[in-house]
Order: sequence, then C-alpha cells, then structure tokens
Amino acid sequence: MSQLIFKNYGRSYQLRIQDVQDLEKIQNLDETRWAATSVPIDSLNFDRVLASYVDTDKNGRIRTDEIKAALVWLFRFLANRSHLSEGTDVLCLGDIDTSHSEGQKLRSVAEFILSNLNAPDAQKINLAQVRDVQSIMSNAANNGDGIISPEGIFDADISQFITSVMETVGSVSDASGKSGISQEQLNAFVHEAESYLTWKAEGEIPKGKDITEVMPWGTETPQAYELMMSLEEKIEQYFAQCAIVGFDEKAVAQMRLRQKELEEIDFTDKSVMEDRVRNAPLAAPNPEGILDFGMRINSLYVERLFDLKDKVLKRALGKPVKQLTKKQWTTVKNVFASYRVWLKNKQGAKVEQLGEDRLRECLNGSYGARVSELIAEDLAVADDLNQIHNLEKLILYQRWLMELVNNFVCFSNLYNPRRRALFEMGTLVIDGRQMTFTMRVPDRQAHKKIAEKSCMYLLYVEVTGRQEEDIKFEIVAVVTSGTAGRLRVGKRGIFFSIDGKEWDAQIVDIVENPISLWESVKAPFQQFTDFIKKQIDKFTKSRQAKLEASFAAPSASGVTRDLLLGGSVAIAALGSSFAYITKSFSQVKPVHILVTLAGLAIFLLLPGMIMGFLKIRKRDMSVLLEALGWAVNVHMRLNNSLGKLFTHTPPLPKGARKERKDVVEQFLKEFGGTSLRSGRLSKVVLIILLIVLGFMLVMITYPGIKNFITF
Repeated sequence: MSQLIFKNYGRSYQLRIQDVQDLEKIQNLDETRWAATSVPIDSLNFDRVLASYVDTDKNGRIRTDEIKAALVWLFRFLANRSHLSEGTDVLCLGDIDTSHSEGQKLRSVAEFILSNLNAPDAQKINLAQVRDVQSIMSNAANNGDGIISPEGIFDADISQFITSVMETVGSVSDASGKSGISQEQLNAFVHEAESYLTWKAEGEIPKGKDITEVMPWGTETPQAYELMMSLEEKIEQYFAQCAIVGFDEKAVAQMRLRQKELEEIDFTDKSVMEDRVRNAPLAAPNPEGILDFGMRINSLYVERLFDLKDKVLKRALGKPVKQLTKKQWTTVKNVFASYRVWLKNKQGAKVEQLGEDRLRECLNGSYGARVSELIAEDLAVADDLNQIHNLEKLILYQRWLMELVNNFVCFSNLYNPRRRALFEMGTLVIDGRQMTFTMRVPDRQAHKKIAEKSCMYLLYVEVTGRQEEDIKFEIVAVVTSGTAGRLRVGKRGIFFSIDGKEWDAQIVDIVENPISLWESVKAPFQQFTDFIKKQIDKFTKSRQAKLEASFAAPSASGVTRDLLLGGSVAIAALGSSFAYITKSFSQVKPVHILVTLAGLAIFLLLPGMIMGFLKIRKRDMSVLLEALGWAVNVHMRLNNSLGKLFTHTPPLPKGARKERKDVVEQFLKEFGGTSLRSGRLSKVVLIILLIVLGFMLVMITYPGIKNFITF
C-alpha cells in the first residue's frame, strides 16, 4: 500500500491523488485535509450527466460525502481499476465485477448493446456507443417509462382511443418528450366514462313511461328548468326587495334612479344604459310581496317573464297566473327539485364531449385492455434501460472521478501547465500576455464583493460568441505578474476556452491591486503625477481662456508692447535664477548631492515597498473560489513563481531571433526624416534636466538641508 504524500503547492500542502491506492485511501481522509469540501456544480467544466449521478440530493452542489459514495459505487462495479488514472471513456468488459448479480446484469447489457451494434465479439465499449443506444431506446415506442404515445401505434383505432383519452383527461410526456398516456390517465378515463354514463342513465326516461322522478315533465323538463333558472335570481331578488319595502316603504325611493344618477348617465352609451336597467328591480316592489304581471315590468326581462308565465307557472300551479307570490314561486321550484339535484351531482363532465355512443364504444371494446398491455410491455424494458444508465454511470466514473477528486482533495491540476483544473475556463490573451487562471462568473457584483479581499489584480471580462454562436458570459481573469500596463475597461482581447474555441473578449470591470513589488513602489508617484497633470491642465486652460480674452479686447497701450515688456521681465528673472542656482551648486560637492538624492529616494520609496510587499504576500487565490460559492480549506498563496506561471508572455517560436536594428529608422532615412535617436537623446536630456530642477527645488524649499550636505 503506497504512502500518502502531501506536496507543497505554493506553501500549501495538498494530497496528490496519483493512483488507485491513493483514491481508495481518501475514504478515511479527514475532511479538514481536503482542499475543498463543497463545490457548486455550475463552476465545474465536466459532463453534466456525471453531475446528475454524483449530486444525489439534487441541490446543485457536490460534497465530500457524495464523492465518497460515488467511489464506493465505482469500486463495487469495477474489478480492474488500473484504467482509472488514464481518464478514458472506453470500458473493458473484463473490468466489470461480475461476482454479484448487479455486475452480471451490467455485463449482459453491455454485450447486448455491442450485439445490436453488430460487434458481438467486441470486448470494449465506449461512452458514445452507450449513449447512441440509450438515445434510440429513449425515443422508441417502448422506452421503459410506462407512457404510450399515439404516434407509432399502427392500429388506427387504438391510436384514436389514446388521442381521445389525452383530449379529455390530459396527457404526460414520455422520455423522448412526446405526449402520451400512462396507466393513471387510462384509469382516470375509464372512471370518468363509467361515472358519466351512470349519471346519464339516471336521467333517462324508460320505455313505456312519460315521466320519472328526475324528469317530472318528461322530455320537456330540461327546457322548462332552463327557462326557470334564467329568471330565478331576478325573481328571488324581487321578493327580497318587496320584503324590505314591507319593512319600510321609504326603501322604494332608494331603488329608483335619483336625480344625480340621471344627470351622470351617458344616454348615448347603450352598454351603460343596459347595465343600469339590468340592475334595476324586475318590477316596482310592493309591501304585499306580489309580482303582478299587469304592472310595468322591466323591459329587459318582460319577454322571458311572460314566457315563464305561460309555459311553466301555469302548468306548475295548475291554473292561469296573473299574479305570483313567493309561496307560489317556491311551489314551482319544488317541481324541479329532483332534476336540480341530479344536475348538481353530474359526474364525468371531462368526457362528456365525446358523447354517449363514443364512450360506450370505448368501454365495451377492447381498447382499454390493449392499451394496458402496451403500457405493461413498455414497463418491461425499464430494467434494461436502467442498466444502460448504470453502464453510462460506470464509464463516466471511470473517465472523470479521479480528476474530480483531484479538484476536491487537492488542486494539483491548477499548478500543472500541462493540465487544466475543472474550475478553469481557458486562456485570455490580452495586452501581449496570456492569463491562464480564469473562471466563469455568473454574478459579477456578488463575486467582486468577496474577490476584492484576495489582494489580487482582477479583470472581469465579457466573452461573446462569434459567427453562428450567439453566446455571452463573463469570466474573471487574474493578472499575477508584470505590470498593469495598458489594461483598462473597454480593452479587447481574445479568449480560448478549454474546448479550443476562440471567443471575443472585452474588459468590463477591474479590481486594482499591486501586481508586483515595483508597481506598489511607483503607485504613490503615479498618483502624484496624475494629480500634477490635472492641475497643470486646469491651470493651462484657465490661462488660455484669459489670453484669448485679452486678445479679443482692445488695449490702449497695445497688446504687442505688453507682451514684449512681460517677456523681457521674465527673461531677466530666469537669468537671475540660473545665476543663483549655478553659484549654489558650485559650493556643494557631487558626493553630497548623490547621498542626498539616495536618502530622499529611500525616504520616498521605502513605505511603498513595505506596503506593497505586505499586500503581495497576502494574495490568496482561494478567495476567488470562495466568491463562486466554494467551501475551501487551503490557503492558496500566490508567490512570484506561481505568478509567472499564470500570467506570462510566451517565448518566441523555436529558431526565431530578434533584430535590434529599427526598421522604421531606416525608412525615415530613405525619405529624409529625422532619426529616432535624436528623439531618444532629447528624452534623456529632458529627464536629467527634470532631476536637476527637482533637486534645486528641494534646496530652495528646505534651506537647512544645505548644512546637512556640507557636513
């Protein structure tokens, strides 16, 4: 049994899983020794079907216990584990553990697939072959889900029956996405059909009879009941209004249109007027509670009311009706009491649209029994399909599980230039550099809020698809060496994803931190320089505006004379200043000047160096993973060596060389232009002059420093 070795990756000790023996030992490895203990699936670049197998609780995260459970399952079905470190998706049939029944089933289904692929003697099977057969079975008529679709059923009557069931009680989708029915829908249809026919039979009039308890007026009962029901609410409302008037006759006035309402009604709007009449009383309420058909009746109801009077009330009360009391109205309603109850207890309304004849045909025929047989046949292949899923799972575990473990127990692939960690997205090429440590960011603001604590220089980059791929997402790229250079928001580059695809990339946000010690040293000077530039620009614009105003306004003394006079004074002042400076420098030794400059440099540079050194030592890559939702145990410190690993400029191709001679200078000579060297010389002279002027400014500002130098 090999010894577990914890290797040093940038000052963090992590267990490197190199072989099967290491893989078996992590079952007993304490979780505190794992590099990460919980990882969101969305941050990993691997097969999503594998994720569905490992993430047993379907919460979108993978934990250490789920990794261990996956290893237990893998070791149960894989007898020969020598191919785990290869990461191959080709499974040798001889590697399957057939010492138990589950392993034997797995071997059998693999042989079955190879036989169907006309390779019965093959001893290896790959992931693509399994998924091809899996796809075929999922789209076949029998795919193990117990759902039968009318498509593919050759018997037209059975197909039509299934369609009728779907149209009435609903449908479900099978494994291939087609709509069909299961035994549940079939049972629901049969129940609905039987209930409807039983309910319908209760309302039928037997031969030899004219009426029944449900049909008191025989075949005329439904029409009479419908006429009564159309006015029932309005008549009930009328008798209630009469009861209020009987209690207080002043209520009659409240039921009429008041003057204000008449003024507000738009008599050109038909719908408004009809609505007001519809809500008005059926007739003028009276204390006696009598509906007199001789009085004025609401125009919207008068026709139906007299229809009710002649066709229903007369027959129900046994005599012509001129007036209707509430008691008489109750008598009329009681005539249809049994019919009302029968309607209220209606059953099988979902299948009513098919009609009695079609429903009897469906129930009396063998359609239901035949569909049940088809469902049973479909379910019979469920075990075979499940074994195909298990075979896919075994191949995926053989291909990915060791690599997945090496992104949990340790992050060794992150530090290996020849490998890529599962959480890496690809390589960003921008500003003449390659940045290999990149991760996908679903929510920039949420990630940035945490990632700022990493003390690293971060680029948030928007990646967009090219040509036919209209895709857009964001990544975070870490600048770990060199300088910020020309990196800025809006700068463009290209991005190469792990699968080799090329994308457009543009910086959309930056988190600024020192990249190197030199950058931290020059940061205060850069800020001071920017401040001076802004002040000079501000002063220049102000003076330019005043000068333009002075040229525009006429002067009595003359503009030209004023300019000459001012220029003379300025030249005289500069001459005096240079004379004084020359005299002061002649009294100071060169050694003392150098010592002073060195002291000033140390005084100005040392704080920046200390602060930069401390901040650079605090750079921690694990914070970037935590910002994505990872639970990380190790501190992934970033030193200078690792920095050059993740951000670098590749060397020239083998055999290439650089020519120092500037080609542009040669072109300038041909066309009579000025040599570039003269430009460089001007820059050197300007820098020396600025240094001298800066030293003189210190001498003038702090006169006491002269005594220190001469001392």
